[in-house]
Amino acid sequence: MGLIPAETIEAIRSRLDIGELVAEYVTPLQRAGRNLKGCCPFHQERTPSFIVSPERQTFHCFGCGEGGDAFTFLMKIEHLSFMEAAEKLAGKAGVKLEATEEAFGPEAKERLRLKELLEFAAGHYHEVLLKSPAAEAARKYFAGRKVTAKSVEDFRLGYAPGGGSLLEAAAKKGFAGELLVRVGLAAAQKTTGKLRDYFYDRVLFPIRDAKGAVVGFGGRIMGDGEPKYLNSPDSPAFAKGRVLYGLFEGLAAVRKARKAVLMEGYMDVIAAHQHGLVQACAPLGTALTQDHASLLKRYCTEVAVVFDADSAGLNAAVRGAEVGLAAGLGVRIATVPSGKDPDEFLHAKGLEAFKTDCLMKSKDLVEFKTDLLISKESQPLSPQAKSSVAKAVLASIEQCPDEILKAEWTRKLAERLGVAQEALLRQMDKDAAAPARRRHQEAPAPVYEKAELPEDDQHLLMWVLKKPGLAALIKEDELASDTARRIWKTLKGMSTSDGAWSARLLEALPEADRKATTGLLVDDKKEDDPEQKLMSVLNRRRAWTRLREIEPLVREMGDGRRAKDPAMQQEYAKLLTQTKKHQTR
Repeated sequence: MGLIPAETIEAIRSRLDIGELVAEYVTPLQRAGRNLKGCCPFHQERTPSFIVSPERQTFHCFGCGEGGDAFTFLMKIEHLSFMEAAEKLAGKAGVKLEATEEAFGPEAKERLRLKELLEFAAGHYHEVLLKSPAAEAARKYFAGRKVTAKSVEDFRLGYAPGGGSLLEAAAKKGFAGELLVRVGLAAAQKTTGKLRDYFYDRVLFPIRDAKGAVVGFGGRIMGDGEPKYLNSPDSPAFAKGRVLYGLFEGLAAVRKARKAVLMEGYMDVIAAHQHGLVQACAPLGTALTQDHASLLKRYCTEVAVVFDADSAGLNAAVRGAEVGLAAGLGVRIATVPSGKDPDEFLHAKGLEAFKTDCLMKSKDLVEFKTDLLISKESQPLSPQAKSSVAKAVLASIEQCPDEILKAEWTRKLAERLGVAQEALLRQMDKDAAAPARRRHQEAPAPVYEKAELPEDDQHLLMWVLKKPGLAALIKEDELASDTARRIWKTLKGMSTSDGAWSARLLEALPEADRKATTGLLVDDKKEDDPEQKLMSVLNRRRAWTRLREIEPLVREMGDGRRAKDPAMQQEYAKLLTQTKKHQTR
């Protein structure tokens, strides 16, 4: 936790509603008794098993085992350190957060330094573009691409000179060359080993994550040469499969409309934003990944995929749509008329024409893929062609977690191909039975280290967590597992007088114990008399313990090896009756 005062953490927890926080990322999150329930954002699932308890301010997924409080949730879903999560949650809660640099461990300090370096680099390259005589060709390039001064400023566009400039400028600010290499801003020359700037003689597009922090750069060559585009290499700050260009700049609009428009390139996104379509964003020269889809799902429910109309663009659009569909997003695919890309079309005809001729004519994945595959076959379709098209489209339909949509899509596909819907359903069932198809249908829940609790321990802890004062009724040796004893001991040694005790409990436990505890905390079964239930289990356990203790002695009395003790014999008979009664229940 570093040097953030405990009272500050408590103030954040007391002012936050974990239900409201989680609802920003998990949609729909629906009421289920006193809890909220939805599909887990940490693994792919069709049946919701992710539970949020506003009462306990905790969450737990019964599918993958993830659980914790608001801090844990935000750290996990946005890949944040504790300090970063605390900073963001403090802002949401309206709590002033102050922490000295000593609050950061070595890894956090390095992340902070990398973040400062990337921000410095973005500012440096931007200033070079605006003011350096060496950037005249870059300024003409952007002007020729109809990029406005406002867009240059909003997207912090830059230029890396041919001779390099960043290493020297960064050194003056105290950034070591090794740090530039680590974050992908410098590289060693193969012949001499001497460091040089990673980007040179390229216009630069700073890449910001959804929080607005610069995490990398995209560089485009202005003339001939390869590679045409060069992105920052993956680094501790940057993974291109997890970032969408332009999402931060349009995040408010995406959240408000619950819609995003996915395009192919930097210039497409900038042109869209210039013309008012600020929900536009783009993957960084890679296919849409599950991480991309999960990122989009935090902020929207629908995505329109607008890629180039060439073969590569169409295939990429289908693949991206399938990934989005599997993640539970509503996906439609659109193509730009006349073979143009969005950048060209928007500058030539404007936003209204783009909406009318492109977005409004978009098709859902199944219709688009069906049309695309049929267009590649000889007409009229042969039985073999129908079978080929059907199998390919059914593979996409199977990605959908919505059974109603699947039924409607198979009906439409049957009509389009002129075959019986029942035949398509049988084929889909047959395909789903194959191991390879099953793996494609749904990503398995990740394996996690789970602290197993015996059934009686689960019941005892469940009632104690509903009424923490009951912990005093239990003795440590009455719990069968080490996990249960650690949870009980931690709870018994802390104050439970306020509503934040459950979060403090989780914070104090090892990860495996924490995952076992969150599953019990989100249990919302109402118990009229938890003390009576707890004592019932304890009395049964105590009876078994005492029975095992005196049974050898009673047997010795029966064999004549020990003097008879009528009181003990009577107790033994009573315990036998009591334990047999529990066995038959």
